[in-house]
Amino acid sequence: MDLRSLLRPGGSATKAIPYLLAFSLVGVSGPIVVTLVYNDYLLVASNVAFAVCTPFFLLAAGYLVWAAFGTRLSTPWSLVLALVIGCLAAQAFNLYLTEVVMGMGVHPGKGYLYRLSGVRGPLLWFGLAAAAWYAVRRSEESAAELTRAELASDQLRASTAEAQLQALQAQVEPHFLFNTLAHVKWLYRRDPERGRRMLDRFIDYLQAALPHVRQGSATLEQELQLAQAYLDLQQLRIGERLEFTIEVPPDIASHKFPPLMLLTLVENAIKHGIAPQLEGGAIGIRATADDRLLRIEVRDTGAGLRQAAGSGMGLANVRARLAALFGAGARLVIEPNFPHGVVAAIEIPR
Repeated sequence: MDLRSLLRPGGSATKAIPYLLAFSLVGVSGPIVVTLVYNDYLLVASNVAFAVCTPFFLLAAGYLVWAAFGTRLSTPWSLVLALVIGCLAAQAFNLYLTEVVMGMGVHPGKGYLYRLSGVRGPLLWFGLAAAAWYAVRRSEESAAELTRAELASDQLRASTAEAQLQALQAQVEPHFLFNTLAHVKWLYRRDPERGRRMLDRFIDYLQAALPHVRQGSATLEQELQLAQAYLDLQQLRIGERLEFTIEVPPDIASHKFPPLMLLTLVENAIKHGIAPQLEGGAIGIRATADDRLLRIEVRDTGAGLRQAAGSGMGLANVRARLAALFGAGARLVIEPNFPHGVVAAIEIPR
C-alpha cells in the first residue's frame, strides 16, 4: 500500500482504516485482557476507545504533514512526524475522554505531562509497524529498479545482437561470392553445361539470401531454403564428396527462427567438417519440436570436433545472438557425431 498516495489531498485514505484499526486493536489487546480480569469495564472502554480513535488521528496527522511539506520531506521523516503528532493527539484525546468525560482518575496526583507519557506504548507499536512497512516498501522499490535495469540490459543485448546481425548481413560472405563467381567463370571455360548449372544454383542462393539483408526476422522454412540453396551450390563445387539430406516436419516449418543462424552451422560443417577430408562426407539437417522447444541440428560426418574447433567466430556469434534474443531459454549445443563428425544444434523456445 502506498501511504503517501492515500494521504495526499484527493487520496482515498479510507483504504488504510481497516488495517490500522485491526493493528491498533491487537496492540491494546493485552491491557484489555488485564482490565477484564479485574472487571474494570470503564478502563476496558477507555482502551477500546483509544484503539479506535488512534488510526483516525494518525491518518489526519499524515494528511496534514503531506499537505504542509509535500515532497520536500522524505518518506521516513514524514512517517516519524505523522506518528508523533498522531499518537500525541490520540493520547491527549484519550486523557480528555477518561478524565473529563468518564471522570476517571487513572493517575491521581500526577502531572499532565506524566499522564501524556503513556503515548510511549502506541509510539513503539506503530513505530515498529511503520518501520516494517517502510522496509518492505524500499525492498519493493529496489526490486522494481532491478527489474527495470535488467530490462534495459536485455534491450541493450537485443540491440547489440541486431547490430551483429546487420553487420553479418552486410558482409554476405564477400569471399564466398567472389570465389563462386570465379569458379563459375572457370567452369564455363572447361565445362559450360556444369557452369550453367552452377550459375543457376548461385542465382537460387542469391534469391534466398538477399531478402535476409532487408529483414530482421525469418521463418524456419525460409532458413531451410537458404541452407538448401547453399548446399546445392556447394555440391556442384565439391561434387560427389558432398551429400546432404533435410528432414523437417511441415507443421514446424512456419515457426520463427533467427536469420542466418542455420546457414552459419551449415557453413561451419562444410568448412571444418567436410572440406578437410579427401573423401568428403554427408550433412543432415533435422528439426524436431515439443511443447517447449524447437531444436534444429546440423549433423556432419566430417573431420570431428578437433578440426571443427579451429574457428569459433561464427559459433560465438550464434551464442551471443541466442543469449540476447532468448536469454537462458535458448542454447547452442556442440557434440560429437559417432562414429565421426559433429552435431551442432540450436534450441529455442516455441
